[in-house]
Amino acid sequence: MKHGNLRSLNLEEWRALLEQSPQNTVYLHPDFLELFGVDVRYWGLERKGVVIAGLPVIDAKATGGRFLPWCYYQGIVFHREIWKAAPAKRTQYEIEISEELVTAVAEVEQQFHLSLHPSLSDVRGLDWVHYHAADRARLQLFPRYTAIQSTCGETPENLRRSARSARRQEEGYAKSREGLTVDRDGTLDELATLLRETFKRQGSSISEVEQQLLPKFASYLVSSAQGVFLSVRNAEGAAVAIALIFSDVDGTIHVPIVGTGETRFGGTLLYFAILDYALSVEAPAVDFNGANSPSRAYFKHSIGARPALFFEASYDATTIE
Repeated sequence: MKHGNLRSLNLEEWRALLEQSPQNTVYLHPDFLELFGVDVRYWGLERKGVVIAGLPVIDAKATGGRFLPWCYYQGIVFHREIWKAAPAKRTQYEIEISEELVTAVAEVEQQFHLSLHPSLSDVRGLDWVHYHAADRARLQLFPRYTAIQSTCGETPENLRRSARSARRQEEGYAKSREGLTVDRDGTLDELATLLRETFKRQGSSISEVEQQLLPKFASYLVSSAQGVFLSVRNAEGAAVAIALIFSDVDGTIHVPIVGTGETRFGGTLLYFAILDYALSVEAPAVDFNGANSPSRAYFKHSIGARPALFFEASYDATTIE
């Protein structure tokens, strides 16, 4: 069954689709994407004058990778009416519409990369793009994980009980042994400095492109997405750990950037402070944004955050001769 016709969407049409979509996120807003100075094309599947699904094609090569730095869930969005269907019908729609949409986009775009929202767990439609066409490129799917802690109806005590006892102990040590305190403030310079230190400990370095993008990225979130800096400071007032966080469309707190310096327990104190902040603003959850390397995953889950699967997808027709 053909569900619609593919067409290019202008910015207002894309914004209108986002406003009707359960996958709406700041990461997909045109003014946010404009920060990166890359080419973005928006495609939509239209049925009877209504755009029922869409996706962005983001050319992120200039930033050094397949995806934009510090960004997640830049993929397919559905109109909310699809989500309102009865479960059996919704499953059918999700599979058929995603296959139709991506197959049509593959006719006009040689390469694109998608990071799917965690709500899109059924990726069979994407796997079936060109399934019966041996001479056409297939979509490559990659399972990824993030770490999400529900904070709806929780208390600070309950959240800490869900963490490992060692982490609760470390939170106490951060205060008693290191004399650290939490500050709901911070500066871009502190974030940049601690981010460089984090990369250095990992035997890497922040790229020149990311150094240039960081001020724009942080300023946008602080001014337009209820973004804040949370910092952990030593007795001299110097920041030893810092996080840039923001509230998404549904109120979920995202944690795209964290930097830590010379501290043993400051990172643990910072992560509990993020959860406390989420409670203070009545956020439904905290998405710690990525848990795909061993140390990062083990730490975030030890705080109490649960694993949540999402998918990345890549299409590259240039690989077919």
